[in-house]
Amino acid sequence: MGAEVMSETDQRNRTASSVSAAIPALVKQVKENSFSILSNNFSHFFSSCDDLFFDLASKAGTNNEQNLYFDAMREVRIKKPQVWNLFKDRFENNFRDLTKNRLGQSNATTNDDDFSLESISLVDKDDMEQDVAITSIVNRSRLENQELLYQLNCRFDYLMPDVRVNESNNPLDPAQICGAVNEGLSALDLDVKCKVILLKHLDRTVVSELRNIYLLSNEFLINAGILPQIRFDVRKSNSATPPPSAFEGEENPFDQLEDTQDPGSVASTQPFNMNTPMGSSGVTLGQVMNMFSQLRQNGVAAPNFISRPAVGSSMAIPQKTLLDALTNLQLSSEYLQSPQEFSVRNVVERILDENKQSGKEDALHESDEDIINLVAMFFDFVLDDRNLPVPFQALISRLQIPILKVALKDKDFFTHSDHPARRLINEIASSAVGWDESSESTQDKLYKAVNKVVHFVIENFSGDIDIFEQAQAMFKTETTQETKKADVLEKRTQEAAQGKAKADHAREQSNEVLLARLKEAQLPENVLHFLTKEWQKVLLYIHLKHGEDSTEWLDARQVIEQIVWAIRPHHDERSIKRLERIKDEILDKVSNGLEAVSISRETILNTLSVIEQNFSLVLSDKLNPEDLISLKPEHLVALGQAVENNGKEWDQLTAVERQQLKLQAAAKEYVAKVQKLKPGTWVQYAPPNSAKSFRCKLALVTEPNKTYVFVNRFGLRVFEKRLDEVAIDMQKGYFAIMESGVLFDRAMGNITTKLKSLAG
Repeated sequence: MGAEVMSETDQRNRTASSVSAAIPALVKQVKENSFSILSNNFSHFFSSCDDLFFDLASKAGTNNEQNLYFDAMREVRIKKPQVWNLFKDRFENNFRDLTKNRLGQSNATTNDDDFSLESISLVDKDDMEQDVAITSIVNRSRLENQELLYQLNCRFDYLMPDVRVNESNNPLDPAQICGAVNEGLSALDLDVKCKVILLKHLDRTVVSELRNIYLLSNEFLINAGILPQIRFDVRKSNSATPPPSAFEGEENPFDQLEDTQDPGSVASTQPFNMNTPMGSSGVTLGQVMNMFSQLRQNGVAAPNFISRPAVGSSMAIPQKTLLDALTNLQLSSEYLQSPQEFSVRNVVERILDENKQSGKEDALHESDEDIINLVAMFFDFVLDDRNLPVPFQALISRLQIPILKVALKDKDFFTHSDHPARRLINEIASSAVGWDESSESTQDKLYKAVNKVVHFVIENFSGDIDIFEQAQAMFKTETTQETKKADVLEKRTQEAAQGKAKADHAREQSNEVLLARLKEAQLPENVLHFLTKEWQKVLLYIHLKHGEDSTEWLDARQVIEQIVWAIRPHHDERSIKRLERIKDEILDKVSNGLEAVSISRETILNTLSVIEQNFSLVLSDKLNPEDLISLKPEHLVALGQAVENNGKEWDQLTAVERQQLKLQAAAKEYVAKVQKLKPGTWVQYAPPNSAKSFRCKLALVTEPNKTYVFVNRFGLRVFEKRLDEVAIDMQKGYFAIMESGVLFDRAMGNITTKLKSLAG
């Protein structure tokens, strides 16, 4: 039956023996391992709470709301040890409680935390809101980890023969973990709004990581020999009889798999897990087989499907015979010369038609028919996938016969993401996504490497899966040098772009500081020229070298303040004395600043002379107010300010200017889409006024000015655009984002969607 089902003797011995109340050593080890992971996750949770509430406070609409978040931040920081200790105690108690209610003992005690209808009237609105949040978190986590939790319950249940372990008492179940979390939060004196925010943050940082605990715990117990293969529910009773299987009352389908001798049925293959997802969509091979079966039952004639059931005098071709025929065709000179002309469907139809003419088996087993149709749909997707350049679609499609043979013989191709054949196809597709259609395909190194690998598989694969491992190793050897070179160039491109971004940001900050202080000021024109031209360079230099938080930056800003204050008419004695006291200090700072940015000595002396003359005019009360002016357009341009539309009203704008404003406004809708782009995303870019398009990858989004830097597959910079520019290009249709995800996963998602639609 299976390693997990105990013999009758073993069951009797375990039930009859006296079991210690202590937790089994393996369960205790799982507890310690899980606690270590939870400790790390909670550490991350606490360290990120300050940022969480600070961000919320900065976006608060009212002072009361802002104070609420600041108080919450302080409360969490102060009571962090209490929260953690309460959680830890509850976590330990949950494991101790496992040994309380043993099978055969009276269940007189009840759990104080059990929910009852009578308690509803005692729950206030705030508690109800908190309970709803916890329930939502628990339900989502249980759903996401359903299979892993079931396996863990089975293994704990097996290790503790006189305790029934299920989701209600497994200490690692999301409900028990969240119960411990809730107990920890009881130490905090917080508004319910803040508690719910904390719970959601805990969901992101702690509860969402429970899957890792379940994976590692199951793996640990499997390595210890505890139920290595769980195929169905393991039940226990107090009697000496062995536990009934989930298939009690009927033949066990796994026994059927082992006993069936028909070489043409799926039972002739090694057992495999039909419940393992085929790709990221989460749909399993078993579910896909059910869809095909439903199509047959409904009499749906799906387009392009092979349907050759055994009827009348016809017989289904044994799988081995079918595989031999495929191998013969694969090694034929006809296929070796033009493999792209042989599709999965016409190859199989050709074999069956030849068999029919010679009086041999001319039909298919349902299981083989389904696999053939599934592989055919996979290659249909390959040939339609816009992520793949057309030459690479053709190259991959040449592998149709080898892949069909793999799929028929080894269902792990669909259920294991690390299957060699599947990895080879995914790696080829991933490497080709950035390939430019304008490249000379026959001369391109990547194209030649893929072509070489494809022909190696066609010429050598007769059934040994290791051929795909060798092909992948060959492909890596052919492409590693180019890949490393591209990575180095891309890194240099990123560094250069980040450096430029820092310089641009420093310039923007310098201009903002000057503009903020000068836009309302009036100064002599020569002083305005000095500040907007020469002192702007000093601010830029200091920002880059020392940063905004440095004393040097504050001193440089103070020079602006002092000059703006000093060069104006002063009539009171106190102001005159202050000017006399600080003028030499200002001149020294100006001299040192200009020297730091390598201004010529002659220019420095002229600048100092201009400033000193203006100080003298102020002190002698000879400064002419008519010589004081506001910022001129040329000063604004020097500070990066453009005069928009020259102050025109809408009805004064030209048609072109109006169109530009409309585009700018409409592009705001696309800003959110652009902001979701992650480095590594490939796009197809069709520049305006160009008949050609090319592929490029988002290599970097610079901080803090949000410049999007794109490179080609060689790592070389193609172009860089600001956020708003990318949004406008996307709005105009110049950008087409390539689909993310590996080829096989995307294909299976597409196929299952089609099958669901056909099956209704």
